[in-house]
Amino acid sequence: MQVSLLIRETVNGKRRFAKPNKKRIYDRDTVYVLRYSMNGKRKWETLDVTGLNDAILARSAREHSLLKGEPAPSSAPAKVGLKAASELYFSNLKSRGLDPKTITAYRGAVDPFVANCKKQFVADVVKQDMLDYMGWLREQPAPKRIHANPDRTYFNRVGHVAIFLKEFSVTKLLKKSEYPKFHKKKIIAHTDEQLGLLYGHATGEEIFLLDFFLGSMARDHEAYNCKYADLTGTTLTLKGKQHKTRTTEISQRLADAINERRKHSKSEYLFPNREGNPDQHLLRVVQNLAKRAGAKFHVELHSLRKTGASRRFRAGVLLTTLRMELGHESLATTQDYLSDVCPEATSKAVAAADFVPRLRIVRSA
Repeated sequence: MQVSLLIRETVNGKRRFAKPNKKRIYDRDTVYVLRYSMNGKRKWETLDVTGLNDAILARSAREHSLLKGEPAPSSAPAKVGLKAASELYFSNLKSRGLDPKTITAYRGAVDPFVANCKKQFVADVVKQDMLDYMGWLREQPAPKRIHANPDRTYFNRVGHVAIFLKEFSVTKLLKKSEYPKFHKKKIIAHTDEQLGLLYGHATGEEIFLLDFFLGSMARDHEAYNCKYADLTGTTLTLKGKQHKTRTTEISQRLADAINERRKHSKSEYLFPNREGNPDQHLLRVVQNLAKRAGAKFHVELHSLRKTGASRRFRAGVLLTTLRMELGHESLATTQDYLSDVCPEATSKAVAAADFVPRLRIVRSA
């Protein structure tokens, strides 16, 4: 028996069959067929292989049950190699426009899984393969960063692999209780004394950086790409990942500082590097400032964002408003984010309700 993979196309109103071009990208309406000859007769079969590329199909044709002498039903899915599935997965992520750093993070999880998995085809992956991968992850050297969270890293990587497998209909390998456990990192807002220490040792550029993160509550990647054109009056538009956009109200003082900075800047970005591109090393600037100030507390861009949100919450801004300005998808996320922050009225009530015992005066004889 001879088996060949073909593409059925309609050109100038006429139907024809052609060999697939591995460099060509076909759309979802493309019809793939297997043509084979058996007992001296030519036959063909349409394959349900939506979303697969030609390189994968060419390998799948050799594994097709037609080679065993019996035509397989048209609904039988073609087996996809694990490595080929990984290549297709990341190609699709790139086509969808995901941030390159996000794709790199996913690769850090999926590539080791593919390299260490003993299964050849993605459809053959079972629960034990996931458990073996989890064991392999725990054997790797843990990062030596002071504020690293290795257990959270394990959880993320196992989750990334599960998402990858789900794209190829391999689901529910692990129960929710079987995923790695971790302590959720809690971001603590800075006190007025801590902010005073940072501002007391900051240069003009560093003061603007502190003002921006406190006043806008921006995430780091949102600040990198922030442009002067994103400010209208005191409304600042922030652009995040996955083309998400949100607006936040900033103080008139910060808006004036941005407009004054615009007059002397040759770049469209608020924080450009020497080449005029977005400066993605703002965290290093803040940490160098903290080191120079002799700070005994941890400083990062996210802690400045949390501090800005906490100050607004204490000043009486509603949680529903803060949810929109912080870019949270649900109010529950905002409530959890600010669960350790007491509004001003609550702080005064707690202080007023505090019981302070009176000193007993003991008279000596």
